Amino acid sequence: MKSLLLGIGATLFFASNAHAANLIYDEADPVNGDLSGDNLNPTLVNLSVGSNQISGSTTGNPNLDRDFFTFTIPVGRQLSQVILTNYVGLDGTGANQGFLAVQRGSSITSLTNNPPLLGAALIGAAPGTLVGDNVLDDVGTATSIQGNSFVGFRSGRLGPGTYTFWIQETAGGIQNYTLDFVTTVPEPSTILGIGAVMGLGTLIKRKKRGQRATVDQ
Repeated sequence: MKSLLLGIGATLFFASNAHAANLIYDEADPVNGDLSGDNLNPTLVNLSVGSNQISGSTTGNPNLDRDFFTFTIPVGRQLSQVILTNYVGLDGTGANQGFLAVQRGSSITSLTNNPPLLGAALIGAAPGTLVGDNVLDDVGTATSIQGNSFVGFRSGRLGPGTYTFWIQETAGGIQNYTLDFVTTVPEPSTILGIGAVMGLGTLIKRKKRGQRATVDQ
């Protein structure tokens, strides 16, 4: 029981700190430098439980700059949200959208969607993909973009595994973007529920023992 309580306490601690902003990679920081523009060799980043912000910028054609980064979600965790915390596009039109995509594995094996990406979405302009919104569910919905179809993931979340993300804007580029990758552990309510069931089981056992003792007398 003591170990269960310690586990619950640790989970509650992680949950209470899940939304504390944590900038893990900033292209403006000379220590970090630019995120990789090579889809086969993305920048490796490490995510912790809670907030993991990645901030960068891109340029559009004719000197197209893409950003690629990869990370691994360990067993027992999930990527539950990707919150667009900042986005300033430079395409000069009302659309002002960036392209965000994800592929399973440690690279984006094809820039032509062959094989199809796991998911993709246009972010920064349409309702649901604005600053402050969770855009991971839009990526998972995988609505067709310019005739390209994607695999999708209906849960809107990504479980344990390695994933590579890709962001770009072909027209004018993106002056600045910040994406917050929020990882979580099982919900405290689930663990508390398990604890309640275990407690109920213990109570039933004690009651049965008491009944047996009464019969024996």
